[in-house]
Amino acid sequence: MKKILMLMLVVFSVVITGCSFFQEDKPEPPKQISFTIYRAAVDGSDKLIPEKFTMTDNGKSLPENALLALVGAKPQGAQFEDVIPKGTRVLSFSITPEGTALANFSKEIVKNGQGSYNEVMMTGAIVNTLTEFPEVKQVQILVEGKKVITLGGHLDVEDPLKRNESLLQK
Repeated sequence: MKKILMLMLVVFSVVITGCSFFQEDKPEPPKQISFTIYRAAVDGSDKLIPEKFTMTDNGKSLPENALLALVGAKPQGAQFEDVIPKGTRVLSFSITPEGTALANFSKEIVKNGQGSYNEVMMTGAIVNTLTEFPEVKQVQILVEGKKVITLGGHLDVEDPLKRNESLLQK
């Protein structure tokens, strides 16, 4: 009789606690991060349009994720034009203590025959996207780890570039 009573108490306590020690912890849903990237207007108006971008947090900094999205993700609307040459990859990214973002791209970013419009819009998109973040004051564009004079023959990128508000659509 005592054994039956003890067994009933154990069963009763398991039922009351909801078998919690048998349940697995449910993983938290992945954290989403959002930021703004800039893309050229498809109408050729010499303006960059802000595009809100949301993705799953991958542990990288917001500026690095913004650069990766600008280079690797397709525009999310018909009003945006992608001016980054196909095949371009971000090889590395860092920010100096003084606030200079070092954006290192693969050689595909230097596209022969690229017109001045595309070069200005591309560099403007990179610089204005990265300078959205307060820790980035200017951007040094590198190709395969080296400074270059120009990406397409029309714009000097040898020194760090600062934000260009005149390119932004108001």
